[in-house]
Amino acid sequence: MTVEGGNGSSFWEGVGQMALAAAILFVAVTFKDYGITWDEPLHLENGWLALEWYLSLGEDRRVLAFQNLYLYGALYDSVSAMAGAALPFDAYETRRLVGGLVGVAGLAAVRAQARELAGPRAGALAIVLLLLTPEWMGQAFSNPKDVPFATAAAWLGLFQIRLLRELPRQRLSTLLCFALAFGAALGIRVGGVVLAGPLAVGCLYWLARHMRVHPPATALREGAWAAARLLPAFGLAWLLMLGFWPWAQLEPVTRPFQVLAGFAHFPLEFSFPFAGRTLVSTDLPWWYVPVGFAVKLPEMTLLGLGVATLAGLRALWRHPMALTQERVGLAAAILLPPAIVIVAGTVLYDGIRHLIFLLPPLSVAAALGLDRLAAALTGPSLRERLPQAAILGAALLIVWAGSQVVTMIRLHPYEAIWYNRLAGGVAGAAGRFELDYWGSPLSEAASRLRNHVVAREGSAALVRPYRVRICGPHASALYFLPPTWKAVPDGKGEADFYLSFTRSSCGAVPPGREILRVKRMGVTLAYVLDLREQGISSDPP
Repeated sequence: MTVEGGNGSSFWEGVGQMALAAAILFVAVTFKDYGITWDEPLHLENGWLALEWYLSLGEDRRVLAFQNLYLYGALYDSVSAMAGAALPFDAYETRRLVGGLVGVAGLAAVRAQARELAGPRAGALAIVLLLLTPEWMGQAFSNPKDVPFATAAAWLGLFQIRLLRELPRQRLSTLLCFALAFGAALGIRVGGVVLAGPLAVGCLYWLARHMRVHPPATALREGAWAAARLLPAFGLAWLLMLGFWPWAQLEPVTRPFQVLAGFAHFPLEFSFPFAGRTLVSTDLPWWYVPVGFAVKLPEMTLLGLGVATLAGLRALWRHPMALTQERVGLAAAILLPPAIVIVAGTVLYDGIRHLIFLLPPLSVAAALGLDRLAAALTGPSLRERLPQAAILGAALLIVWAGSQVVTMIRLHPYEAIWYNRLAGGVAGAAGRFELDYWGSPLSEAASRLRNHVVAREGSAALVRPYRVRICGPHASALYFLPPTWKAVPDGKGEADFYLSFTRSSCGAVPPGREILRVKRMGVTLAYVLDLREQGISSDPP
């Protein structure tokens, strides 16, 4: 790890830029590798219906009652639909490309946040940490709500830092950027109103510090002035949200609040494995969120968070107002949303998916901790006692990064099923936690089934009316099968092949010859059976 200043700053600027370039290259090379997720066909259609709403000036009203997606803003789906009309890829490939680039935009925001708070080294560490968090890039390509929302929240976090630093006279440009980012977040999910909480906490902390050095009347007057400057930004954000949300445009004041009240206790109840126990989505224990992040964050991120937490507590022990309002705002961005979720008893499922927007601030905080650790390792006092400390620290970072890259390559394109060593890795988490919950391995299974049958039966197999029984999202498989191959109704009845994912059971598995398995790191994600009486010769799974 290099000493900051001079060439050190240039080095870390280069590391940050290289990480961003690597992320863009990763998206360009791999965006076609990802399968179709469970609800993605609905989002694809929702995007086109939203465009029809705008193009018809509200005459085409189908988007207003489409599934339950009318309860969300259509920003991301609309952008993906427009990209689909302009780019020379099929609809799903286009969504992969857009999603990957949105994930990269989140990386850029994280680097900018940490850089603003602690300099180039922290910025480089933050982008590396988030890039090598498999949950982030693994979800980015095909998650139509959570990663786009998280990226908007990450940019909002950047402008929150600047607003808090500029108090009480925030710049107009910062206020405008804050409003744009906030409006984008709300235009994806109205629950983004929670993102205003950390800014409020930071402002109140600033006011408390300000009153320690200024007369109360002066401090309150300047606080009121700062609040008055913020109000138009919130108003603009609300207008942007309405612009991206057709259903809310009809009743712009009441409908967003109706959705907020309903989503806190969304009526979706089912059981799933978590930490070796069976939990119910509507009755989660308080430890669901902390344990979920503890097993999903990379070990290096956990180390950085530990150092940052100890440093923050030590500073507060010395002086209760020792932290800056920007760092208090960052802490609130990490702690406030989970606290609200736990107190409100919010319905959650699919691991940490609904709280992916916490990954950017967690990566920033971890980078600040690692940056502080790097400063200690390269400081004169430790360097005299342990000359090789900086080299050992750099070696540890490089070895961890290399190991993480290798693991992500082995999991590709299912990086999101990754768990850290606290959960025993992917193999240790199998059966104790949910791995794949999107159903996208069915896409690989279907593609390999098609190639397998054609290789043994010739091209005539492409036009035979084969019947396929599918356990899991049908569209994830059918899109990659010949059009003459049909799914049997409701996944039941006579069939020639059986395709299944492993998230849940679809009843008794029919007898048949196993043709193939989709596996990563020893764990089966999907499999295919030949149900015909004679079957066809199969390769070892």
